[in-house]
Amino acid sequence: MPFTNRLLLITAMLLPVSALAAPPTPPDGFRAVFNGKDLTGWYGWNPHSSAKLTGEKKAENLKAQRAEFSKNWTVENGELVNDGHGPYATTEEEFGDIEFLIDYKTVAKADSGIYLRGTPQVQIWDWHQPFDPKRPTRKPHLGSGGLFNNTPGSAGRDPMVFADKPFGEWNTFRIRQIGAHTWVWLNGKSVVDGAVMENFWDRKTPLPEKGPIMLQTHGGEIRWRNIFVREIPKEEADKILAAVKQPSTDMASALTLHASFDKTLDADFSKGDRTSYVQSGKQLLHAETNDDAKVVADAGKFGGALHFPRKSGYRPAFTDSGVLGYNDKNWNATVSVWLRLNPDKDLEPGYCDPVQIVGDDGKKGFIFLEFSKDETPRFFRYAIRPLFDIWNPTNISWADIPFDKRPMVQVERPPFSRDEWTHVVFTLENINNKDGVQAGRLYMNGELKGAIEDWDLSFGWDPSQVLLVLGAAYVGHMDDLAVFNRVLSHDEIKKLYGLDGGVKELYAGDTK
Repeated sequence: MPFTNRLLLITAMLLPVSALAAPPTPPDGFRAVFNGKDLTGWYGWNPHSSAKLTGEKKAENLKAQRAEFSKNWTVENGELVNDGHGPYATTEEEFGDIEFLIDYKTVAKADSGIYLRGTPQVQIWDWHQPFDPKRPTRKPHLGSGGLFNNTPGSAGRDPMVFADKPFGEWNTFRIRQIGAHTWVWLNGKSVVDGAVMENFWDRKTPLPEKGPIMLQTHGGEIRWRNIFVREIPKEEADKILAAVKQPSTDMASALTLHASFDKTLDADFSKGDRTSYVQSGKQLLHAETNDDAKVVADAGKFGGALHFPRKSGYRPAFTDSGVLGYNDKNWNATVSVWLRLNPDKDLEPGYCDPVQIVGDDGKKGFIFLEFSKDETPRFFRYAIRPLFDIWNPTNISWADIPFDKRPMVQVERPPFSRDEWTHVVFTLENINNKDGVQAGRLYMNGELKGAIEDWDLSFGWDPSQVLLVLGAAYVGHMDDLAVFNRVLSHDEIKKLYGLDGGVKELYAGDTK
């Protein structure tokens, strides 16, 4: 080997690994904010440790954090690596409206996140952690990408879908921040859609106009690479924000919850909480499959199905937060579900409700799909019971009120079968709106079966206590549960009925 080549080889062997890595190559319009070689452009700062300090004590704290930075952060093979400790990696540069790309890879039991404009955070979880009812606002099982420091129950707090890859694989975030609005895509899936990011440091004020990007360290190794930024010009930012203020009217935009029951009782998609719960006294526990509520592979209309094999008190439920949108002014929603059963052979004696919407008190309102308890063949009903004094002023039992005096739609020969799936949709229209036309409509297999009209549909629920409940004494199969935040038209319900792949067609593969 010529001397020059040997010298180059020896020099390369003596160089640190990071110096041999190829420089990061940003996509068109983006620039790298991490050079892949060293910590240039970054410093150490955990804002929580200095938030309450002032004067010299704060200056000393910030100086110490900068000095500590390189002890816990290194560069290996073009990757920015943290050992799980130390201050957060913080950009020297401050950013306003941006589009931000970053890859990360972490380990079990780690907890991390990305601060935007110096504010927490786009969350990164070890999603294997189970739901802990003693810490009900902490939901790692839902996956990463949510705005964890938003108020519990607010839009964006939890990711709309699960998108994490297994440990050992790289995950990719695409984050867009314009004003206070945040969009997050994780591995190509939309997990936060334009939600307002709250200012953790002072929730009464909006986010600062500019601030650093910060990579949080919290208890386990995490690696970062391909860190790219694109500043969003004002004209583009204004156009995007205008679209937020005038949201799309298509079904996909109206969808707030979808549960496929392919693998678990949790929802696949939600603009609120995807967790399926069961009530235990005043506590909500994570609903798990068991002998009373089974998820059966390949038994559904679209993939798996939820099967209630017997009448029981086990009733999986979803909280209203960001889903049903109950309010005391003007409540509108649509609920869709597929059912498979023979009511006269499968159901046990008594009323059977496959779906209910309940609040803190049944006398303040009660909504349900119901199979009657005495008739053969059994009737199928949709009922909206408002405040007790409205629908039952003489205080007699539901069974003793004549059919035509109840706030319900009744189908005497419903098209249910063990061999075929039946699509059921009900709407809630202008509930609690004294100036609007209040109504509810029932559709089966895309066709209108009747309407609840000419009733005062006023409720008195505590919004924080509203639940969508499944399987109340129901025996049969259920699939493809979906909730929409407005009243779907008849044409939209026909379209929903005809979706070849179910509701997932409305949002799966979203990479916008």
